[in-house]
Amino acid sequence: MSQRKKTQPELKVVFDTSVLFTQVASDLVKSEVGDIIAKNTHHNDITIQWYLPEVVLDERRYQMESKAFEFLPSIGKLEKLLGHNLNITEDILVHRVDEAIKRQLAELGISSLPIDTSVIDWHALIKRSVNRHPPFEPGEKEKGFRDSIIAESFRQPVQQSPTTPSICRLVMVTDDNLLAEYILDITKDSKNVKVLSTINELESLINTLVSEVTEEFVTELSEQVKKYFFDKGNEESLYYKENIRDKTGEQYGEELKATPKKGLLRENGTWRISEPVFIKKEKQRLFWITPIRVEARLYKYEIPESISGSLLGRSLLDLGDALYPEVEQRGALPTLANIGAQPLKKVEIGSGKSNFEIHGV
Repeated sequence: MSQRKKTQPELKVVFDTSVLFTQVASDLVKSEVGDIIAKNTHHNDITIQWYLPEVVLDERRYQMESKAFEFLPSIGKLEKLLGHNLNITEDILVHRVDEAIKRQLAELGISSLPIDTSVIDWHALIKRSVNRHPPFEPGEKEKGFRDSIIAESFRQPVQQSPTTPSICRLVMVTDDNLLAEYILDITKDSKNVKVLSTINELESLINTLVSEVTEEFVTELSEQVKKYFFDKGNEESLYYKENIRDKTGEQYGEELKATPKKGLLRENGTWRISEPVFIKKEKQRLFWITPIRVEARLYKYEIPESISGSLLGRSLLDLGDALYPEVEQRGALPTLANIGAQPLKKVEIGSGKSNFEIHGV
C-alpha cells in the first residue's frame, strides 16, 4: 500500500512599499530584499513565493520614473555641451523603467499580487476613512487610501489559502505601523498570518521554519540573545565587553570611509543595532547574527561658477591645493575657510549605510 506524499509547506511573502524603497532609480527593490530572495530561492522542505501587490508595484514604478525624470535637465546640459541631441525623452524613460521592472521581477521571481475590487467592502472602507481609523492617519487631511488597498490585496490570498499553519503561512512585511495594525485586525482570526516590520525578522522566520525548532522557542530565546549581545548601559553585555564598535571601526576602517565615487565626502552617523536573527540549529548549537547598520551621509562642495570652464568635470578633490590652498583635511571631511569672497558650500547629495553582521553561537 503506497503512502500519500506529504504536502510541502508553503510560505507566501508580501512586501509593502515601505520596505522596498531605494534612492537608486534603476532598482525595483533595495538590496536587502534582493539578497534574502536570492538566499532562499531553493529549500528542500518549504516553498516560498514572493509577491508585490499591484498598487505597490505601481507606486514603485512612479518612484522610479520620478527619479529618472530628475536626470532630464542634466541630459539637456550634456546635449548643449556636446552639440548633439541624445533624443532621450520622458516617453523613452517611461518605457525603459517598465522594461527594467519586468526584467527584475523575472530575475527575482517576484509575482504581482492582483486585487479583486468587486469583493472589497467599500462602505466599511469609507467609514474608516471618515473616522480616521487605521490605516488612515489622524488629522485634517485623509491619508491611507493606498495602504487600505495594500491591506485588501493581502486579505484576499489569506481568505483563499489553506488555514493550517503547517501547510501554508502568509507574511506581510511593512514598517508602517498603521498598516500593520489594520492588517492584524482584519486577519485576527487567521492563525497562519504574520506581520513583520523588517527584513531581518523575515530572515529569522524563514530560518526557523527550515530548522528543527519552533517559532515559540526562537521568539523566547531571541530576547535573551538580544540582551546578551547589547543591553544599553550594561558593561557586561557583549557589545561593550568586547568593544565591538571600536574593533569594527579598526578592522573595516576603509569600508567606513568609502563613497560610491571619487570626489564625494562621507560623514558617518548613528550606529544602529538590529534585533538578533536566528540562522540555524546544528545538534544542540544555535547560531545567531546581530546586524549593525552604520548610517552615513554624502556631501560635495560646490565650486563657484566663476571658475574657468576648463575645470568643468573635475572634482574638488582632483583640483586640490592648486585651486583651494585654504582647504584643510581633517578626518573624513575637509574644513573649509572662506576662500576670498567665495566660500564653498557643503551640499548634502544623498545618504547610505554600511551593514555588518556579528556572528554568535
